[in-house]
Amino acid sequence: MSKIDKLNTASRPGLLQTDPRTVSAVRDKLGEQLRAMYGKLEEEPLPDRLLSLMTQLGQPSSRGKP
Repeated sequence: MSKIDKLNTASRPGLLQTDPRTVSAVRDKLGEQLRAMYGKLEEEPLPDRLLSLMTQLGQPSSRGKP
């Protein structure tokens, strides 16, 4: 455990002290499950309205100019 991890853990009373490998394994498993749940969303086409808004964000604004 790094010095920063020890400080963070020590400053939060009641926090369970766990092996960093366990924390890493839990984070990895959670990431896998989230990718499985939401991965198909990447394949979905974006709605036209969202594409239009994104295009507008990429254009220079004329707001405030005469």
